[in-house]
Amino acid sequence: MDGIILVNKPKGYTSHDLVQKVRGILKIQKIGHTGTLDPMAEGLMMLTIGKATKILPYISIHDKKYHAELTLGIKTDTLDAEGTVLEEREVPAYSDQQISEVLNSFRGTYLQLPPMYSAKKINGKKLYELARKNVEIEREPVEVTIHDIQMESHEGSRITFDVACSSGTYIRSLCADIAERLGTIGIMSALKRTAIDKYSLVQSYSIEQIEKGEFELIDTYDVLYHYPYVEVTDITDVMNGKPISIDTDYSFVFITHEGKVIASYERYHDDVFICKRGLW
Repeated sequence: MDGIILVNKPKGYTSHDLVQKVRGILKIQKIGHTGTLDPMAEGLMMLTIGKATKILPYISIHDKKYHAELTLGIKTDTLDAEGTVLEEREVPAYSDQQISEVLNSFRGTYLQLPPMYSAKKINGKKLYELARKNVEIEREPVEVTIHDIQMESHEGSRITFDVACSSGTYIRSLCADIAERLGTIGIMSALKRTAIDKYSLVQSYSIEQIEKGEFELIDTYDVLYHYPYVEVTDITDVMNGKPISIDTDYSFVFITHEGKVIASYERYHDDVFICKRGLW
């Protein structure tokens, strides 16, 4: 069993919990995922099964879409509803227009500070491991891109919005940044991932469906559609990891055989390409 499965992660599960659950159901050890979701979050996760785990480096940077809820007037150490409350304020009355203008101001690329409570590693240490020891270290802001952001609703201190963004964007940080531009404080109080690249939450399967065997795997060929493919008839050298000659303008390609992705190759010099990773 090799391929990619789209799973609707329920609230309360860590990303690790979900992987372990699917491992137990499918009786397969080699399962990975393309990006974590916090336990309080729900929605789409893309799991790689079997040999498909080898393509993780090539699909972990996909753009994503979320439906988020921001609650103003409160600040926590984790920037979300599960953290310890650090501060509370009265929330000014904002018009829908004011909120929309602030949301729109985030379109494009901006520098975002990764939250301490995150899986991001600095000097080999996961930030949340340090945060749990009450250790806060200096982090460098990271460029993230907000492709689209739209307010869905606004009632009192609660704002719901949809956002399409680059991989590596922390929606908790985005919520805090939105609140700051509004002149107040705020936390992410709910989150649902609705899409990863071209794949939507409506295409995903629940844990119950997977337990019943009511699911289909996506082929690696479909998931890697962003990249150029080169079909090879004789794959002897490819299977042995040897350099091969390819007539192409691309500097990086996936080698396919009979419609199956079997390796990634990178230009070494002229038309000579060397194997970066075997995917068979």
